[in-house]
Amino acid sequence: MRRLTGLLAAGLIAFGATGCTVPINGITGVGVDQDGNLVIVLAWCGRQPDGVTVYHDRYPEDPTPATYDPDASGPPNPTIDDASYLAPQVTGETASFRLDAPGDGWRAEQEIPSFDPAITYTAYGWTQDNSYSTAHIEFQLGDADKLRRKPGTVLVNDYDDRTDKVVDVLIPRAEFDRQGRTKYCED
Repeated sequence: MRRLTGLLAAGLIAFGATGCTVPINGITGVGVDQDGNLVIVLAWCGRQPDGVTVYHDRYPEDPTPATYDPDASGPPNPTIDDASYLAPQVTGETASFRLDAPGDGWRAEQEIPSFDPAITYTAYGWTQDNSYSTAHIEFQLGDADKLRRKPGTVLVNDYDDRTDKVVDVLIPRAEFDRQGRTKYCED
């Protein structure tokens, strides 16, 4: 439920703030590197993302807290940007970097915070001109444990028609890369 609520809240915030959302041209997931460290994983079609943002909701359980004043400006559940990473020029249509210590040309725009295991974070890729973004991922630091038990997989969020909920799904990295270039691309 928290993931569905978060997805709906993020969508409403984006819609309310801009009047529309940018097209989706790729996917964001989380995985682990060979040492078991949490990594952000991206796959896209066409132009590469310029960066990645990681954020969380101020009120994790309720998108409209009881303290919300509808006469106040701003959304009922504002987001807090935790980290923003700038991408290097890459070849191909996939990339990944460590959340806590980016490398391979990825660099944080500010000091990387100490991520809190109790918080659900959202990450997505973006372009500076807002021409597109990648489908986002909601994750917690503890998700690294299940990824370590299934090496070579990537955690994504997917809508389950049967349960009418957004669920976590572990997929092989090759399938993640394929989906980023096909399922999540604007025509």
